Amino acid sequence: MLRSHFIPQFILRAFCEGDKIQYMDLASKNVESRNPRSVFSEDGYYPEQLEHELCDKIERDFAPVHKKIISSRYKMILDANEMFLLKKYLLVASLRIKSDELKQISTEDFFKNVEAALNCSTKDDFNRLMFNAKLKSNLILEEFFKHIVGSYTIFIKTSHSKIDFVIPDSGSANYIGAYQDKKFEIINGMINMVPIPLFYDIKVKMTKHDYTIFPLSKNTAVLCVNPFYKLLVGKPLTSNSIPHVFGFGNTELIQDAKVGFNPNGTIKDYTFDIKQLSRQDACFLNHLMLTNAECHIAFANREKIGVEL
Repeated sequence: MLRSHFIPQFILRAFCEGDKIQYMDLASKNVESRNPRSVFSEDGYYPEQLEHELCDKIERDFAPVHKKIISSRYKMILDANEMFLLKKYLLVASLRIKSDELKQISTEDFFKNVEAALNCSTKDDFNRLMFNAKLKSNLILEEFFKHIVGSYTIFIKTSHSKIDFVIPDSGSANYIGAYQDKKFEIINGMINMVPIPLFYDIKVKMTKHDYTIFPLSKNTAVLCVNPFYKLLVGKPLTSNSIPHVFGFGNTELIQDAKVGFNPNGTIKDYTFDIKQLSRQDACFLNHLMLTNAECHIAFANREKIGVEL
């Protein structure tokens, strides 16, 4: 029987000091220094074939992209394929976890949809899957797909603030703030202010989530941000309210990547400015991940996470 990891080991190794990760049971508050092979896992949770496919169809390909991301300091360029692999990894990561919320999906459908995400090889595959009739029959699953595939991407670091990220057993944390319902009201009022194709593309991909944070190492994370906020960068609505809406940050934080194009009009690459977080913002996100955890969190050093456990 294979040991199934809800979070890949190459991610967990990026949260180690030496070769150990600190693993906390939230119920007992007990913290153990563990080998990353032994945490966030369960024997035989995934069917054996799916366990092999997780390695063959995403982990092996994404691992070098992950290494590139966590080793970048201020700016990073991802080519179109690397960006696709990042989105695919985040989509699979949001589905493969052991979660009470996902228990509303039958076990058979759950594993089938993880496999369907693994079999995507292009952005068009994502879109076909996102609007698949069977997928739309489950609103929770549809929200996961729409939010990850339709979001835009921001990379954040805590190197300057000297705060380490925690990683929850969910692998990520969702944030839904004050604009949960207002987003849809506001965008309906903007139909004459933005190009029609952009308006409808963003509207169809919007969800109630403001963002999801996926920690990738003890000082690097990626944010999947609701495309609604792409329309509002620099406008008065956001310039004074981003900390209120997101719980942290500022307008500069939510700026999208710069997209480079090939001569034939296809996307060549994405250039990201990596955002450094203040100590206060890093602590806010750690608290968010702590409250989103089901049973366990892990971290490199308890003294550096900035939240009470």
